[in-house]
Amino acid sequence: MPRIFFAIFLFSFFISCKPQAKKAFEVSGVIKNSNDKIVYLQETPLASGQRIIADSSVINSDGSYHLKANPSEESLFSLFLKNEAYPFAYVINDASKIIVNADTKNQNDYEVKGSAASKSLKEFSISASDKWTELYLLGREMDSLKKSGATDSSLLSINNRGESQLKDIQSFVSRFIKNSEDPITGVWALGSYSQIFSMNDYQALLDGIVKKFPKHKGVAAIKEMNDKQLALAKQRSTQTQEEPQGAEWVNKQAPELTLPDINGREIKLSSFKGKYLLVDFWASWCTPCRQENPNVVRAYNKYKNKNFTILGVSLDKEKDNWVAAIQKDNLSWTQVSDLQEWNSLAVSTFDFSAIPFNVLIDPQGKIIAQSLRGGELEKKLEEVLQ
Repeated sequence: MPRIFFAIFLFSFFISCKPQAKKAFEVSGVIKNSNDKIVYLQETPLASGQRIIADSSVINSDGSYHLKANPSEESLFSLFLKNEAYPFAYVINDASKIIVNADTKNQNDYEVKGSAASKSLKEFSISASDKWTELYLLGREMDSLKKSGATDSSLLSINNRGESQLKDIQSFVSRFIKNSEDPITGVWALGSYSQIFSMNDYQALLDGIVKKFPKHKGVAAIKEMNDKQLALAKQRSTQTQEEPQGAEWVNKQAPELTLPDINGREIKLSSFKGKYLLVDFWASWCTPCRQENPNVVRAYNKYKNKNFTILGVSLDKEKDNWVAAIQKDNLSWTQVSDLQEWNSLAVSTFDFSAIPFNVLIDPQGKIIAQSLRGGELEKKLEEVLQ
């Protein structure tokens, strides 16, 4: 799949907007080297989340086509061919006539004319994708160094580079959103890279878009949805803090658990036998987990050279969010997940009903403590590792 389209494709499920007056527009151009005979213009309204085919056009023998739509306001549209897995171009109807030329043999790029917003979206997508790729490669490099037994100084150097790259991405995306002259590009950038921002920063950027484009119904709908999700997250946080954690594991042998790491390699819990192991269950979307992570990081750095390590088990669903949270929170130990949220094998194996949750396992595989939060974790580690 072309690098430029990956984030756009994922986010196309979530955004599409309908601005103030009717925004009728036409898209035309030439598609080279296509075996398909029809090209489609598709919109994904935010309210329903369901894609709508706005128009279709025969691709003439010279590759030319002509599409049109009449949405109620400005929105994000994709152009796609029936036999292709992903759209080959994206346009925003900020102009009445837009030209898109593409070559199916070179889907890393397409030419767009007549639409400043569409051009801005394309340029941002390329730059942001390049920066994200750099961060991903640093993560791969760190993983390789861990496997090879690299020194702490080498790992720290890679980690620092990763933190710097993440800050660069945050700054780049923030600037783009704040300087965007179009509601769709700003909302798309924020939605696509929401996982790199703290909750407060995300809220501030979204509020800025709402203030800048107060009459845009799509932006208002996104704001309303966000507020509902925030309220639900707070409710879940309260439940997480108040509900019982589940089964009692202390003095029992730890069950086997095998899950893939970020590179897809199967990791067995039993492979850590011989060390004190904290199995830490968390998720990028879990606010109490993220608040607890600094305590876990501090404990790890203090005792990692004393026959102690951590296995992070995530209940995430989206890999990008999971990996970004690992990087942002400086979780330098092994991380695994089957990306099944509460349907994860980890939940049924360890029988817990809320996160954050953890169990501390001794070198013989017996669980000696569970649900260690805050200073309790360091206190218990000091007791067993002295």
